[in-house]
Amino acid sequence: MSGRDSHSEDPRGPRPLHPHVGLAEPADDHGGGLELGAAAADPGLSGLLRRGVKAAIARWAVLRRPAAEWPRPQDEARHAWDGRPHFAEEFVFAAVQSELGVLARLEWLPGRDAHRVWLTLFTPTAVYCLPGGQALLRGDGERGWSVGGLTFDCVEPLRTWTLRYRGALDVHDPRGRPVRPAGDAPAESIEARLDLTFLAGLLPFVPGTDDDPDLLARQLGAAAWDTRLLRTVRRHPLRGYVQAGDLHGTITLGRDLRAFGGAALRVHTWGVRDWGASDAAMQCFAALGPLRTYVHTARFPWVSLYGGFVQRPGGVVPIRDLGVTQERRPGRAPARTGLAVEAPGGPLALEAETVAELPLDMDGRGHLDIALVRVHAGGERPPPRAEGPRLVGAPGRPHEEPHGWGLCFTQRRLLPRPTPRPT
Repeated sequence: MSGRDSHSEDPRGPRPLHPHVGLAEPADDHGGGLELGAAAADPGLSGLLRRGVKAAIARWAVLRRPAAEWPRPQDEARHAWDGRPHFAEEFVFAAVQSELGVLARLEWLPGRDAHRVWLTLFTPTAVYCLPGGQALLRGDGERGWSVGGLTFDCVEPLRTWTLRYRGALDVHDPRGRPVRPAGDAPAESIEARLDLTFLAGLLPFVPGTDDDPDLLARQLGAAAWDTRLLRTVRRHPLRGYVQAGDLHGTITLGRDLRAFGGAALRVHTWGVRDWGASDAAMQCFAALGPLRTYVHTARFPWVSLYGGFVQRPGGVVPIRDLGVTQERRPGRAPARTGLAVEAPGGPLALEAETVAELPLDMDGRGHLDIALVRVHAGGERPPPRAEGPRLVGAPGRPHEEPHGWGLCFTQRRLLPRPTPRPT
């Protein structure tokens, strides 16, 4: 994959770093469907004028970005802890190939003297993960990005990383439930070994900043601006970027050695993290042939935001608009997620069908459902595949090739919002 894209044509280099933001579902949660992408409108001419003025101010602010905040190679290094108790820094690698998804995450939590570790393999027949889905390892805060058998190593900043894992993984069914031999016996486990290399195909993309300026200005123009919002943004910044590329190498489960070569997304963020900050959020990375798409959405009490990019053979472009529908299931990942994307080069319609999932509770403040999804275009569902066991990483059948794969993350706040104080 060529490293030349619409970012690289900007002589100024990568885009700046700003807080990550995104859109999710509106407050109306009735029925099995979910419609996203339309901002609530104030009634009347006065509301229209207010939104227009705010959108104009927002667009001016979006376009006047300080060059000093653009990503630099040194941003790949660990950032100094500023003493805030909820500071966190994370690296994430998410990758997919036919019928196999890889998710690896290391999070440094200096205020808790701990690291949080994820290592999960998703297949249509089983999910392999750390006990409980994640590990929180306390102490030894100087271990850097090598914790709990998982190691990330930067070979060349903003371009090449390696990912290694040695250890056991518990076996779960496709719904994310532990597979136990009998009764209350411990979950089945299997020895795993991963040796993978990430090669960047694009310069970093900063959600909330590299998103389409007109799209971002429209959303900020519809926000309920007040002093509380401004204080929140100023006091709780979360900075970072995502980067598309390829992940290749080998994965060993037990005695089964498989080659891996798939589309990948790398994430690096740092700052104050609150898993209950947004009422709901969603991120999805999908690959369908040469097409790759990343979308992010989040809903807060005062604003709903969304964005992302589409990567086609000619380069990467930020999306101009996004519609999302989800077929919900109580207590589980959505059965299906539909994406209607407007982007330069033409509209894009994708449907992502969940084939395996893993639920996680995050610090008692948020719930996260992670899903391996089968992706197809134009609302056409893939033909039923034959029953029977499939080896991890085995080649897809010819009729399955037009369909792609992805990983979707759906988050919701667990704690009730405090009652607003009367003004």
